[in-house]
Amino acid sequence: ATSPRAPAGESEAELGEASSAGKGCHCLEFDSWWNEGKQRRFVYIRYNISEGAFQMAIDEDSNLYHVPVAYGAKTGEAVTVWDLHVGAELDILGRITTLQRCSQTTAQWNKYWADRLLAIRTRLVEELRKYETKKVEPWLTFQRKSQAAGSVDLRLLMGQVAGLGAQLQEYRPRLAAQLSLPKEMYDIEVMPKQPEREQEGGARS
Repeated sequence: ATSPRAPAGESEAELGEASSAGKGCHCLEFDSWWNEGKQRRFVYIRYNISEGAFQMAIDEDSNLYHVPVAYGAKTGEAVTVWDLHVGAELDILGRITTLQRCSQTTAQWNKYWADRLLAIRTRLVEELRKYETKKVEPWLTFQRKSQAAGSVDLRLLMGQVAGLGAQLQEYRPRLAAQLSLPKEMYDIEVMPKQPEREQEGGARS
């Protein structure tokens, strides 16, 4: 398979520096494959964060094909930026494929947000121990053991932070509000919908 490529006009080094802040990453890039009979087809998948759309190239084809939406293979729901990680199973153009590898930039993005969410989750667990004697539900601290770069399930972590925060809300509402999901994560997820909102606003005025 071809290794994930940097978006046109930007080198891996430039993107790496930008994404070190966690916000300069413009595209998430993955390599994957599926089998057609006895033939394995390699696929390069790029997700544009601001547009919320996918592009893909199959085998050695240099053309990138626009794919407006992909679905979670298990949920059947449209995936967004926080659902994409190495190990995620997608239904893309009717094919079920697992994201196998990612670019260095994508791995840095994944690690940046994972570190932030894990720090919040750890603090929430510590605070809850002060008020609750019963053990925290296993799913709220579950984490897959994969060591592959870019493999942290950020959507799972977001759900854990929200669940733990809801529990802490009963005891320390203000602290729970401080230990909520970073606002930037919401802003990034709704970014593709911004043009629609701007158009709606223009139509009203």
